Amino acid sequence: MKEKRAGVPESVGGETYLSLVTCGPQLEVALYGDTQRTTSLVRLGGVAPRSTLVLAAADLLIEDAGLTPEAVSRIVVSRGPGSFTGIRAGLATAAGLAAATGAQIQAYDSLLMMAARCGGPGTVWSAQPGRRGEVYARSYEIEEDRAPHALGGIEIVAVDRAAERGPWVAAEALDLGGAERAPTPRSSAEALLRLVMLGVTADPAEPLYVEGPPIHRPDDGP
Repeated sequence: MKEKRAGVPESVGGETYLSLVTCGPQLEVALYGDTQRTTSLVRLGGVAPRSTLVLAAADLLIEDAGLTPEAVSRIVVSRGPGSFTGIRAGLATAAGLAAATGAQIQAYDSLLMMAARCGGPGTVWSAQPGRRGEVYARSYEIEEDRAPHALGGIEIVAVDRAAERGPWVAAEALDLGGAERAPTPRSSAEALLRLVMLGVTADPAEPLYVEGPPIHRPDDGP
């Protein structure tokens, strides 16, 4: 689904930004620049964070804007925590696009990204998918026109205990066991762009894992 959005109204100084969200249960790609009145967004509800799908979405947005890939000056990507496969797919896709276009990469913590979806003031818990029955979580203070401020470290929370905290902000497809969710006026891909507009210092374009990837042994079941 391709949408025209107005979630990033600030000027970007003549640059064109492409944001990629791949480390959760929904894939999102957004494009924004000074030549556009609104943010263009593609959101896929599937569970396969394949690089081919991300590239296809990026190509669609760039073509729709009447641009060439070389017009993209910055690629903004979520680096985790979240799905191990999704984190790798997003960073690899960003690196490939940057090599092909000469764009710079800016990477951000996906929990910070989730918090940036919210309006303020208030406090929220951000969640990203963890191991089975768990989420990676972190609490943030939200204020208008400021980057979210972390109130503690990253925690691993059982989904069946999520209702003891909140409100939560997470991908709509992420199961939180009926816990209260905060209103989210912008998508995850738009939230990445918002972090750039707020001047938040980017992280290294490297995976952020809370736990190591699962290890499969020959005697393990499927």
